[in-house]
Amino acid sequence: MRMKDYDVILASGAEHLRGRFEQLGYRVYVSGLNYDERRMFPNGDIYVRIDGVEELADRPVKVIQSCTGSGTADRERFTTSDRVVELLLILSVLQRPVRTDTVGHKKYKWSPVPPPSNVEVVLTFQPYSLQDKAFLTGEAVSARWATELIARECNKVWVVNPHAPPDTDWVVRLRERGVYEEIDIVPDLVRHCAKRFCRDDYVVVAPDEGGQERFSVRGFGKCRNNSFAVEVQGELDVAGQEVIVVDDLTKSGSTLLKAAERLRALGAAGVAMAVVHVLPLVDRGEELLQRLVRLSNGRIVTTNTVFTETFCVENPDLTYNIVDSLVKALG
Repeated sequence: MRMKDYDVILASGAEHLRGRFEQLGYRVYVSGLNYDERRMFPNGDIYVRIDGVEELADRPVKVIQSCTGSGTADRERFTTSDRVVELLLILSVLQRPVRTDTVGHKKYKWSPVPPPSNVEVVLTFQPYSLQDKAFLTGEAVSARWATELIARECNKVWVVNPHAPPDTDWVVRLRERGVYEEIDIVPDLVRHCAKRFCRDDYVVVAPDEGGQERFSVRGFGKCRNNSFAVEVQGELDVAGQEVIVVDDLTKSGSTLLKAAERLRALGAAGVAMAVVHVLPLVDRGEELLQRLVRLSNGRIVTTNTVFTETFCVENPDLTYNIVDSLVKALG
């Protein structure tokens, strides 16, 4: 088989994508483990080693990472910050790769290795995406900080359906510099949802104002009481129609479930849900994602941008594999 145009490095948050990349003929690399067969030292420091780094000399490389905390399916617990640090360490290895030879007891010889010709990062989930602007005076815009930091350490950053709108000032500046580009997998996800749950004719709606702007579809208004309690308001002419509710991310599914309830009350013939990112929670794990599958009667699809036990392991039939969409976007 002819070698592909680039090689792939999967950081810890994206290792579950390995099988499909290899099926498509890509050379795939992952970080090695330390002496304890882990990616963390006992004090919590991150360990990174790219075996085969010499094979990447003068080659284009895509480094893929999902920058959110671990779900229950992960062997080790990572925070968002851990994922960012791990990614930066991988980029550091690629900038200055060295060959290490043992020449005696605790004595080593190091020699430089030619680096890759081009290194681009794919963020299947953008770090700190819920804090993409300052909502209160004095707040850190942590999504901007992390994305700008990563962009300085590579040639380009690709982001899968980021929460930050494309007209956000810092996003515009990165895009104008040619170091930032978005990958929209919603069309592929909606087609996947329709194939599974809908007849030939269906309409797509958004559960809130943000989704209406983001996806250019009709939708409801949303009033949020707290992180898990919302109300949706408004009227949509959906009587007798199949409807897909599309959203970019959910932590609990409360907005999606409320929108589905409202659509059924308005006479929709059937309601299915398609959400790009589903997020495990630090204090509740995947409890709310399991509840979402149950309360939606399994009429929901999501992607594997974030590795979850609820979808990727227990309900793979409800999970759209993003690798084909990534390959199509990256060329």
